[in-house]
Amino acid sequence: GTDPTHDQWKQIADVMKRKNLFAFFDSAYQGFASGDLEKDAWAVRYFVSQGFELFCAQSFSKNFGLYNERVGNLTVVAKDQDNVNRVLSQMEKIVRITWSNPPSQGARLVAITLNTPELFAEWKANVKTMADRVLLMR
Repeated sequence: GTDPTHDQWKQIADVMKRKNLFAFFDSAYQGFASGDLEKDAWAVRYFVSQGFELFCAQSFSKNFGLYNERVGNLTVVAKDQDNVNRVLSQMEKIVRITWSNPPSQGARLVAITLNTPELFAEWKANVKTMADRVLLMR
């Protein structure tokens, strides 16, 4: 893979806007590219700031070490409530067909960590440590 620079992301956004393309980000390793959660989310936030409607699939399996739990989410950015409602109606159908009652243990661990300031700070430090180790081994 590659990690485009901010300028390259801006060029990608310009092309996508010109061609009326839909952005779908896959954020499976947030924090591992640079060691900084905010820096690794820059492209998604830039696209939102430029008025894109988009999806961002985010996995916590790797950066939380929850490999067997399959924890993640899909963030939907839409321009209006009507678009949100249309997407939600389709997603509800897909989710119901795919799994009726997904396991929640991993999701609870992630929610507690992200919503407890002390745990969140510790997790961010752990992500940085893991990212630094990966970068060192490259």
